[in-house]
This record gives sequence, structure tokens and C-alpha cells, in this order.
Amino acid sequence: MWVDHLILFLAWLLFYGIHSALASTRVKQAIPLGDSIYRILYSLLSTILFFGLLLLGAMIYSMLLFPPTPFTQYTGLMLAAIGLFIMKRAFRNYSFRAFMGFKKNLKEGLKTDGIQAKIRHPLYTGTLLVVIGYVFFNPQLTSLVILIALLIYLPFGIRWEEKKLIALYGEAYEQYRSKVPALFPSLGLKK
Repeated sequence: MWVDHLILFLAWLLFYGIHSALASTRVKQAIPLGDSIYRILYSLLSTILFFGLLLLGAMIYSMLLFPPTPFTQYTGLMLAAIGLFIMKRAFRNYSFRAFMGFKKNLKEGLKTDGIQAKIRHPLYTGTLLVVIGYVFFNPQLTSLVILIALLIYLPFGIRWEEKKLIALYGEAYEQYRSKVPALFPSLGLKK
């Protein structure tokens, strides 16, 4: 049982690594497919791998961390709903069709309004809330393994993403980064 969970954990870390590597400018430039084709293939591969990992997790016999109750399941659903809401709000600043590669992406400037005015990485925040919600809703060891892999990946993913954004937007991104928190909005507390 523990070996299965270790394999799942390593598979999620590998998925995150592949996902970030393929999103890097260096890899995009090394594979001469054109932006739209590359983005479509990237999105397709990421989707297939993501659902494959979910299937792998579902096939593993796993123990309960705690007995689910209506309260934990409701809490899990609410956290996941908030996470999905945040991700939906994040996409308001971008064309989903361009994000997936189905539409030519006109070089848009740095987006710092909407939810991006409160947090720099709303897709990561939303994903984190969905996965935490999943742990509450389905409190199995496999759910916790997925959360731990995400928590380990996030600092690296954010750093790689920000390195790319600094290269793309320069000082404008540096100023934005100094004012807006990465994952969770500031509570307005001043020192």
C-alpha cells in the first residue's frame, strides 16, 4: 500500500516538473512547432497526464485519514467551489481559447487588474483550494499525497513562473510583485 502511494506522489511531482518544463521559454524555443500548435499539444498532453494521475489515484487502495462527515464534505465542497471561482475570475483577464492554443494570442500586456490585483498567481491559489477541499471531501491517504506533492511543487512552480514573467515584463513585473502577494490576498494589516 505504501509503495503505491509513493509511486503516486512521485508521479505527481514528475507531472508538475514536466508541466513547468514544457511551459518554459527554453523548451518552447527548442521545439519548432509554432506558438498555437505547441500550446494545443501542451494543453492536450497536460490534460491526458492529469486525468491519468487522477485515475491512478482512484485505483489505489487507500486508508481513510478521518471519517467523512457532512461537515467535512460541505467544507470540502465550499473550499473547492471557492478555488474554482478564483480560477474562473483569473481567466477573465485572458482568452481561454488563446490559453488553450485555439486562437492566436496577441501579445497582451501584464494583467494586474481584477483578481490579479489581489494575488499574483490565482490559478495556483484556486488549484490549492480545490485540492485542500478534495482532502476534506474525500479524506483518503491518496488525497493527502496529492496535496503534499502540490505543496512541495508550488514554491518551485511560482519561482519558475516568475522568472519567466520577469524576463517578459521586466521592471513592470518587479513592481507588481513587490506590491501584490503571490497566493493569498493581504488582510490589509500594516506594520
